[in-house]
Amino acid sequence: MAENEKKNGSIHEGHRQRMKERFQRGGLESFSDHEILEFLMFYAVPYRDTNPLAHTLVDRYGSWIKVVGASYDDLLTVEGVTPHIATLLTLTGQMARRYYQDYNGTIHHLYDADAVGKHVIPFFLGEREESVLLVSMDNRRKHLNTTRIFRGSVNSAQFNVRMAVEQALRDNATRIALAHNHPNGFAFPSEADVRTTKYLMDVLRPLEIQVVEHIIVSDGDCLCMSNLPDTHWLFDGSQPPSSARVADR
Repeated sequence: MAENEKKNGSIHEGHRQRMKERFQRGGLESFSDHEILEFLMFYAVPYRDTNPLAHTLVDRYGSWIKVVGASYDDLLTVEGVTPHIATLLTLTGQMARRYYQDYNGTIHHLYDADAVGKHVIPFFLGEREESVLLVSMDNRRKHLNTTRIFRGSVNSAQFNVRMAVEQALRDNATRIALAHNHPNGFAFPSEADVRTTKYLMDVLRPLEIQVVEHIIVSDGDCLCMSNLPDTHWLFDGSQPPSSARVADR
């Protein structure tokens, strides 16, 4: 079996070398989705042709980004995916997310809603369940810390605003932004999102901590509640429209 794999590998040795040289010359710019995966899996499969499996993965998940964002256990359900391959693919996705998180961590100020949105999106890449982030800032909106304070819906019974309050106090924040994701839906606030935001604002106000934004992330995109016509009143001090009157939580 091993001997056959080595023979098959020798057939593709020239192809692998050409792909490596192509990458060294121009990066991944000219690579299709299945070629990116084929090339990546060279380092988990030393002899076998990885092209057919790359096509299978793209057909299953839709894009290379979704492949490396898939879970280890789910990848193992694909015929031909070994534990080594599944580990390499999930490692690649996790490294990409960590890169963007750390890169964005070098940003010193989050002056507006768009800056906060760009900052939080990488924290949700590949996430398959809802979670809640708290972004802490000082009174000049200098970024202090970003913490995942809860896994689950921001509107679930298990989420307690005390988690947000304690983290903001630990960070010595005077401004915070909340962010959560909708993994299987649209990046648009629900009525429950509005109620939770208002309640958190009311709790933090006596502590002189201002909630300056609530970001909702879905599928690599985000909406900033301070920019939406139905929810901007939460952040700019204007009166809510009659259709948006919110009862206390």
